[in-house]
Amino acid sequence: MTQSRESENRLARSFPTARPSGCPFDPPAPFTEAREECPITPLRYPDGHVGRLVTGLQSARTVLGDTRFSSLPAGKRSPVKVPGSELSTDALPPGMFVNMDPPEHTRYRRLLSKHFTIRRVRELRPRIQEMTDRLLDEMESTGGPVDLVQAFAKPLPTLVTSELLGLPEADRSQFGHHVDVLFSLSSSGEEMQQSMMGLGGMLNALIAAARKDPGPDILGRLTVETDLTDEELLGITIVLLIAGLETTTNMLALGTYALLRHPEQLAALRADWSLMDDAVEELLRYLSVVQIGPIRVAAEDFEFEGQSIRKGEVVTVSLPAANRDPLGFDDPDSLDIRRGATRHVAFGSGPHQCMGHHLARLELSIGYESLLRRFPRLELAVPAEEVGTREMMVTYGVLGLPVRW
Repeated sequence: MTQSRESENRLARSFPTARPSGCPFDPPAPFTEAREECPITPLRYPDGHVGRLVTGLQSARTVLGDTRFSSLPAGKRSPVKVPGSELSTDALPPGMFVNMDPPEHTRYRRLLSKHFTIRRVRELRPRIQEMTDRLLDEMESTGGPVDLVQAFAKPLPTLVTSELLGLPEADRSQFGHHVDVLFSLSSSGEEMQQSMMGLGGMLNALIAAARKDPGPDILGRLTVETDLTDEELLGITIVLLIAGLETTTNMLALGTYALLRHPEQLAALRADWSLMDDAVEELLRYLSVVQIGPIRVAAEDFEFEGQSIRKGEVVTVSLPAANRDPLGFDDPDSLDIRRGATRHVAFGSGPHQCMGHHLARLELSIGYESLLRRFPRLELAVPAEEVGTREMMVTYGVLGLPVRW
C-alpha cells in the first residue's frame, strides 16, 4: 500500500483550466486523458495535498451521492491556486446549506424545496416571459450590434432571482458586481473580502426589510413561515442569489454561442421548436459551465471503486469531464440536440443536486426560444476567435458575445 501511495503521489496531475486551442466548448484535454486512464485518478492540490480527481460519469454520480464524502468546509481545498480563490475553512453563516451534511443539510432543503417544485416554477412562466420580452425589446431598439451578455444573458437571471427574493431594483447592479468578484479566480483577497462585506451588508438590509414588511417573495415567506434566524436567512439568501445568477447567465450566453457555431443544430431547432427541451438538456451536458467542483472531503477511511480512500482526502469532481464520458453518451464530444441527454450531471447529483434546476431549465428554454424567434438572422458580430472565454472563473462562459441581426 505504501508503494502504491508513493506511486500515486508521483503520478498526481494538477487541475487544468486551459481549453483546447480553437475548441472553446470542450473541457481541458487532461481531463480526457485522466478519464481514459481511470475514472478516479490522483490530483495534486496547490498546497501539495494529493487527493482525487473524478472524471467518469458513474463515478461522479456515486461520489456525489455517497455521504462518506463530506460537503463540510473543514479540510476543503481549491484545486486551483490563484490569489483570493482559496476555499475558506472559517465558520460560514449557518444557512450556507451547500456546505453542510445531513441532517442539517436536509433540514434546510426541506424548508426551501417547496419554493422550487415543478408546479411552483411553472407558475412563473408568464412573468419570466414578460421579463424576457422586455429585455429583447430594449435590445432590438438599439439596432445592434450588442453584447448579448450585458444586454440579455446577465440581466434576465438577475431580474428573475432578484424578484424571487425581493431584492430592490436599485441594488441589482451592485449585487451583480459582487458576484462577479467572488466567482473570479483572478480577484485578489482584498477584492473578495470587500465584495463579501458589501454583499453581506446588502442582504442584511434586505432581511431586516422582510422582517418588517414581509412580501410574497421567498425571503418574505421564510420570515413568516419558519423560525430561521437572521444569520440563517443570510446564508440561505447568499446561496440562492449566487446560484440563481452565475450558472444561468453563462448558460444563456455560452449556449447561444454554441448554437451559432453549430449552424446545423440551430437550423434543426428553428425547424422544430418542440426540440427546445431536448436542446436545453444537450446544451447543459455539452457545456457543463461549472468547471471547478463540486469538492468533497473523505469523512473516514474506506474502499471506493477499488481504491483506498483516506480520511481527509479531498475529492474534486469534474462535471465537464463526466458529461463527456463515452460510457455514458454516444459520441459525447458532438453537440446533438436530438440526443435526449437526461442522464447528465450538469446540476450535480445526489442530495446536493442544484435545487433550482427546474427554474434554470425554464429560464433557458424561454430565453433561447424567445431570442432565436425574435432575431431569425442572429449572428456573431465579430470573428469567432475574438470571443473571449472565462477560463479563470469558477463558472465557464464567454466574457462577452457581440451579436447582430
